[in-house]
Amino acid sequence: MKQHMTRMPRGSHCKFSFVRRAAAWTPSLHQQATTTTHHVRSVHESRKSQQPTRSRWLSTAQAETSAPSFTARLGSELAQMESEGTYKRERVITSPMQPAVSVQGSDAPVLNFCANNYLGLSNHPRLVAAAKETLDSHGLGLSSVRFICGTQDIHKQLEAAISSFSHTEDTILYPSCFDANAGLFEVILGPEDAVLSDSNNHASIIDGIRLCKAKRVRYAHCDMAELESALRASASARTRLIATDGVFSMDGDVAPLHRIVELARRYDAQVFVDDCH
Repeated sequence: MKQHMTRMPRGSHCKFSFVRRAAAWTPSLHQQATTTTHHVRSVHESRKSQQPTRSRWLSTAQAETSAPSFTARLGSELAQMESEGTYKRERVITSPMQPAVSVQGSDAPVLNFCANNYLGLSNHPRLVAAAKETLDSHGLGLSSVRFICGTQDIHKQLEAAISSFSHTEDTILYPSCFDANAGLFEVILGPEDAVLSDSNNHASIIDGIRLCKAKRVRYAHCDMAELESALRASASARTRLIATDGVFSMDGDVAPLHRIVELARRYDAQVFVDDCH
C-alpha cells in the first residue's frame, strides 16, 4: 500500500487514483476475510451437529413447562388476594389534588383523607403559578440524576432556604422520603458500625437499613430501657446510629426524642429521625 501511494501523482488525480487503487486492493482482503469466516462458521456448525441434542431438548422442555406454572402461581395468588379483599386497585383521580376530588366512575365529589397534602399545597394557586414560570425559565426536566447533570441553581436555592429554616449546615433534596431513607444508611454505615432501630419504624427505614452492612439491633417500641441496654451491648461498634420515626405513622405515637438524644450523648451515638411519615 505504501508503494502505491509513493507512485501516485499529486492533486485531485492523486485522490482519485488512491481511491481507485484502494478499491481494487480491498476485495482481495474481503475475500480472504469472507473465506476465513465461512471456514470458522462451518467448523462451529460441524461441532454443534456432533453434540448430543438431549441437553438442548431438556432446556427447551423445562422452559416450556416452567412458564405456565409460574404464571399459574401468580394467577392463583392474585385470586386469593381478591377473595381475601387485599387486592389493591388504583383510584383514578380526574381533578387536581384537594380535600374533595373527582374520581373516575363517580359522579359526586369524593372526600380524600389519604393524601399527604397536609398543608394544602398540592394545588395552591401561588405554587401553580410559580411552577408555570419555572417551566419557561428552566424547562420540564433534566433527564439525569443529580450528581451527573441534574442539579440546577433552583435546587441549590431551595436547599439553602431549607437549611436556613431548619438551622442545619446543609440539605440534600430527594424525590421522596422513601428514596432518602434508601440512600442514607448504606452510605454512612459499614460492617464495623451498628444501627439501633425502633421496632415500629416505617417500612422505608427498615428497607434502607437492610441495604447497609452494619449490625442491626431492634429495640422495643419507644422502650428507652431496652435502647440503653442495646447501646451498652454495642459499645464496640465504630459508629452507633439510633434510627426512629418522629411520629409513628401507624400508631400516632410521638417518639421521646429528648430521652433518645440524652442517651445518644451519654453513649456517644448518632441520631436519625424520620419526620416525613
